[in-house]
Amino acid sequence: MSTSIPITERRRVALAYDGTEDAQKLFDWALKNIIRPDMDHLILLSAVERGSSDTNEHRHERRLSGLPMLSTSPSRMSDAMQQAEAHPHGGITARERLEAMSNQLRSLHISSEEHILWGDAKALVPRFTQQHPVDLLIVGSRGLGAVKSVFLGSVSDKCIHECPCPVLVVRNATI
Repeated sequence: MSTSIPITERRRVALAYDGTEDAQKLFDWALKNIIRPDMDHLILLSAVERGSSDTNEHRHERRLSGLPMLSTSPSRMSDAMQQAEAHPHGGITARERLEAMSNQLRSLHISSEEHILWGDAKALVPRFTQQHPVDLLIVGSRGLGAVKSVFLGSVSDKCIHECPCPVLVVRNATI
């Protein structure tokens, strides 16, 4: 007979999820190979960027808002949450994706929490791990190659260099 470990003593594993098919494969792979239901707490992270249809007013507001994860007023926080929830990706919102994943985890008896980070994943995922207790971060790698990575940047590369916790980078070709 095993006893359940209190959530405060569980290993806190964060998974960066962008809603793509590869990210879903990473989620499934992590559940099968890394996550231990009786010992881990899974933190689902999804960064949502504004679309290219931003107006000059929105760009100015974003510059003034300081840290993208934080809000200086309740109205800005409310606006950001509404925009994040309305952000379509594959026909469903970021919130709906994370809630569906959370429901799947609950059915597997895996404790979890979801966080939508508003802005660039390269900046926000490392910042989240710096500001919250995370024991392991799991991210995917698109395998852009050296030239494209230099110009486009890489979330996984940024995480490796800036996150205070161990970072597991899983190549899409391996899952």
